[in-house]
Amino acid sequence: MKSLVDEAIDIDRRMKSDKKRLDEIKAQLTATAFDEMENKNLKYIQYYGKNGTFNVVYKEKFEIDRFSILKDVLGDLVDGKVSKKESEVKYEVESKFKAALIALYKGDFDKNISIDSVLQELGVDASTLKAVKKKLKGDYIKDKELLESIGLTDDLEEELDAIRMYKNYELVNRFFGDLSVDQIEQIRKAIFVEDNISVGFDYEK
Repeated sequence: MKSLVDEAIDIDRRMKSDKKRLDEIKAQLTATAFDEMENKNLKYIQYYGKNGTFNVVYKEKFEIDRFSILKDVLGDLVDGKVSKKESEVKYEVESKFKAALIALYKGDFDKNISIDSVLQELGVDASTLKAVKKKLKGDYIKDKELLESIGLTDDLEEELDAIRMYKNYELVNRFFGDLSVDQIEQIRKAIFVEDNISVGFDYEK
């Protein structure tokens, strides 16, 4: 029994020491990533090791504060995209509509970006470009996998962020393209979005 107690104590010490070191590494990686993301206006970044990646992503906390305003401005559109949980006074929002609202609130979209130009600058030929363009989602991981599948393996963070900004514009324009400046401002006042940073390692377990 004595040896088991000693072994358990040794393991516990190692676990505490390893956790402390892991937290230090995460903090250092996160700080570096945050600076780079701020400088380049990125929402997602990956750092590669031999065994996997360290992923850092901005995640938005989304809330509807004034449902009545959304209903007044957007009318029947809201009925098909937002449902109210009576017991919690909480709203569930269809994913694309939610993404459009977040982009609108943050001004996180750009209609002046040309996805064709972005792909051409990466060296994508005309025949491949047309097929790839249709498959782009504005999602960092999915779009990165798509570009890697056609042989683009360089640092693509800025290009992927440009693609995301334009895809956000398409969503905003789809739902809110015919609204006035005043109506858009009313929508911004009806919702709340808070940025949080999510970090994690991705590797084969």
